Amino acid sequence: MPFFSVIIPTYNRARLLEAALASVFAQEERDFEVLVVDDGSTDDTLETLARYGEQVRVLSQRNAGPGTARNLGIQEARGTYVAFLDSDDVWFPWTLATYRQVLEADGTSLVLGTAALFSRAETLATVSREPLQVLRFADYGQRGGPDATHRVRAGGAHGGAAARGGFTPLRISGEDYDLLYRLGTDPGFAWVRAPVVVGYRQHVGSTSTSLESGYRGTRYLLEQERLGRYPGGTARRRERLEMLLYSLRHVTHWLLSQRRVDRRWTCTGAACRSTWRRRAGATCWASRCGRWPPPCASA
Repeated sequence: MPFFSVIIPTYNRARLLEAALASVFAQEERDFEVLVVDDGSTDDTLETLARYGEQVRVLSQRNAGPGTARNLGIQEARGTYVAFLDSDDVWFPWTLATYRQVLEADGTSLVLGTAALFSRAETLATVSREPLQVLRFADYGQRGGPDATHRVRAGGAHGGAAARGGFTPLRISGEDYDLLYRLGTDPGFAWVRAPVVVGYRQHVGSTSTSLESGYRGTRYLLEQERLGRYPGGTARRRERLEMLLYSLRHVTHWLLSQRRVDRRWTCTGAACRSTWRRRAGATCWASRCGRWPPPCASA
C-alpha cells in the first residue's frame, strides 16, 4: 500500500497536465501512486496520458466537474493518505516529503500548506526550500488567533475525505472548502507555513478566476451552514462564520463592483454582525446585510 495516492482531476488541459505530472515525478518522496481522472476531455489528454504507461493510473468519466472527478479518484485510491493536485498547478520537489514528515507526527490527519502564485513558470525558480515551520491545531475549525491564513486552501493531504462523503458534485468553486468544513472537527490539523509546497497557477482558464462560479460556491457554503450541515453545533458556529466570511471577500468585492446584491444572503445573529465589522474594517461589506447602496458607494 503506498503512503500517498496523488489524485489529479483534469479537463482539456493536456499541456498544463504535463507540467503537473513532471512536478509529481520529481518528488523526493517516492512512496506514492498517481491517479489522473479525465473529466471527459475533448483535447489530446488521453493520448498524452498514454505515454506515461504504468506510471499513471488513468480513470475516465463523462464530463461531470472536478468534484465528481476527485471522488472517483478517492474511490479508487490505494494509499494511506490522498493528496490532491489540480492539473494546472505544480508541486516542488520537497512537497510530499514535507507532507509526510508532518503527517507522521502523532495525531495528525489533515495537512495544508502554503502556495506561491505564478503565471509564468520561470518565476517559481525564486522559491527556495525554507526550514520547516508548522502550526498545529486540535482540528481545522479551531481558531488560530488573528492570523487566519492557515484556513486558506493551498493544497494538502488527508485521510478522511471518503468518510465525509467526498466532494460535492456541484459545479462550483469552493467545493474544497466545503469538504474542509465537513472535516472541521476531525482531530489533528497541521498548517505548513514553510516551505512553500504548491505553485498555484493564475490563468484565464482557472476555475478560481470565475467569480460567477465563486459566487455560486459561496452561496452553497452559506446555505450548508444555514442548514446545519457542518459539524460543531452552536459551540463552534462563530469559528465557522469567521472562516466563511474570510473566504468570500473577493466575491463580495465583485458583487459591489457589479452593483449586484442578493438579498437572500442574510446575516443573522450578533456573531455574524460582529465578525463582519471586524473583518470589514473601513470597507463597504455592510452591504451584504441588505444595505444598498453602501455608504461609500454614494460618498
